[in-house]
Amino acid sequence: MTTDVLIIGGGVIGLAIAIELKLRGANVTVLCRDFNAAAAHAAAGMLAPDAENIPNQAMLSLCWRSRSLYPDWTSKLEELTGLNTGYWPCGILAPVYQQQGEKNASLLPSSRESPAYWLDQSAIHQYQPGLAAEVVGGWWYPEDGQVDNQALVNVLRISAESLGVELKDGVAVEAIRQQQGQVVGVQTNVGVIHAAEYVLATGAWTNELLPLPVRPLKGQMLSVQVPELTPELPLKQVLFGQDIYIVPRRNRSIIIGATSEDVGFTPQNTPAGIQTLLQAATRLYPQLQHYPIQKLWWGFRPATPDELPILGTSHCKNLTLAIGHYRNGILLAPVTAALIADLIWEQKSDPLLANFHYSRFQAKSSTSLPMLTHPANFSNGHRTAIASQAPALSIQDSGLIIAGKTFQSRLMTGTGKYRSIEEMQQSVAASGCQIVTVAVRRVQTKAAGHEGLAEALDWQKIWMLPNTAGCQTAEEAIRVARLGREMAKLLGQEDNNFVKLEVIPDAKYLLPDPIGTLQAAEQLVKEGFAVLPYINADPMLAKRLEDVGCATVMPLASPIGSGQGLKTTANIQIIIENANVPVVVDAGIGSPSEAAQAMELGADALLINSAIALSHNPPVMAHAMNLATVAGRLAYLAGRMPIKDYASASSPLTGKISS
Repeated sequence: MTTDVLIIGGGVIGLAIAIELKLRGANVTVLCRDFNAAAAHAAAGMLAPDAENIPNQAMLSLCWRSRSLYPDWTSKLEELTGLNTGYWPCGILAPVYQQQGEKNASLLPSSRESPAYWLDQSAIHQYQPGLAAEVVGGWWYPEDGQVDNQALVNVLRISAESLGVELKDGVAVEAIRQQQGQVVGVQTNVGVIHAAEYVLATGAWTNELLPLPVRPLKGQMLSVQVPELTPELPLKQVLFGQDIYIVPRRNRSIIIGATSEDVGFTPQNTPAGIQTLLQAATRLYPQLQHYPIQKLWWGFRPATPDELPILGTSHCKNLTLAIGHYRNGILLAPVTAALIADLIWEQKSDPLLANFHYSRFQAKSSTSLPMLTHPANFSNGHRTAIASQAPALSIQDSGLIIAGKTFQSRLMTGTGKYRSIEEMQQSVAASGCQIVTVAVRRVQTKAAGHEGLAEALDWQKIWMLPNTAGCQTAEEAIRVARLGREMAKLLGQEDNNFVKLEVIPDAKYLLPDPIGTLQAAEQLVKEGFAVLPYINADPMLAKRLEDVGCATVMPLASPIGSGQGLKTTANIQIIIENANVPVVVDAGIGSPSEAAQAMELGADALLINSAIALSHNPPVMAHAMNLATVAGRLAYLAGRMPIKDYASASSPLTGKISS
């Protein structure tokens, strides 16, 4: 058989895409191996981009957009079928306990477009009676909500059937046939099926067909029943607690979930898993312990290494990917359907899709060493090769992801201190960097070396990182950051919300002010900036800045411009160990060996300016720093040998010739 679009996978994502394509005029077939195994059956149906405090800006934007589609999307499905999806914009309450309270009350969540309200102890207990006494406050997210996931999946299936989508149950895809960059058919247990376009929406089972980094994470759940003797529903909004969520349904059941277990496709509920859920749930909302258990179940979430979905084009021209939605498959169903239908049927690719492309998980060509050139000949126009290109190394390494934007180079450079604008241009090119810092104030004042900066670099290829250098107070830094964002727009980077935050009142040692930095970071995050703060190597400050919502932390290796090298190694190691955002070692690195050492520690990237600009031959030094950054990253990924207190012979002693 032949169809316009063949969708492999009949869960919520596959069905949503099928309906959207059918409504646009496509002839659609859906292959489903086991409808009841889909992850959507095992979900709780939360629509919670705000409550989950998603740190990745692109992911947050995707989730916000999908949540905004939900009212019209579910209404359309309900009109098609006459059935209820259980969509309920009930809001989500996120209570916190004593040890969290002080921190949470002072910080805004990562949501910067949706309202969120902090409720103190009195207010939260009045708003939601029955919470544990140890709850000292919480966040109220009024725009979050829920949908009955079981009802939604059934409504999607009935909608698809009523529209004429061909649903083929019990069909297992065994292989995807590919020739010359095209899918030419899929091999199934009932024969080969052909189509013009193919969509892969196979959830946790993706890796059985293609080598994409999607693995199952098991989640166990249960539900309890509100007794009939209780006249009113005790819960009317979702509770999103510490390692637990409690989702009330209008039919008097309450969903409790969920564990997250990396155990492959191991089935069944376990006493340990259910006990963990019950303990956390009854701690938060004690009266649950008196409600009868209704049902236990489990399912498999499709997780990627960065917990973001894989959406868009693939290595085959006619195969589109819609996989890896992890815990947000229900939430993201409407926006995924719209984006994929646009891509296939309208040939329109939304810019947001670039953040979720599969290529972010591919081994990068930067693991191949480039041609080296003799330093003495670098400045006179002759480039004499002194080493040949090394073979490509096979090693998995994602790109550097900052605030949802992916960069292949892990070396950032600056634009100051060069002897000429031409030397700066050559050095930036030789470094292979994709991010360049620009001091906003120096551009404004046309300081030496910054007069023609806007025209000196190709801003279509290089991402500008506006820098608040020269600011002595939080207020100054905030004002300059706003100017930097406007400057980026003038250079054509309309969506550039990055800022390198420096608050430095100390004129002698140029050490950053931790209090001012934190104050400025809090405000800039609220205003939608992706904040990259320059700090002392202070692990506690780094964690606090991450909690505020900063996109990276940038600890100094030693005082800025000093070239002293790594003087804060122990603290940087602690920061790297505890960070959930990229760690960029900034300031003080003076030589390529020090750059390599910083990367060997596990730093995600380096920012180097003075060591390049003040060297005798900046372009060659820039190239050397690039090689050192790559070498250090490779060494970190490869894993060094253990250090021993004794010698260990390189050659084995067994099998030696005896005299």
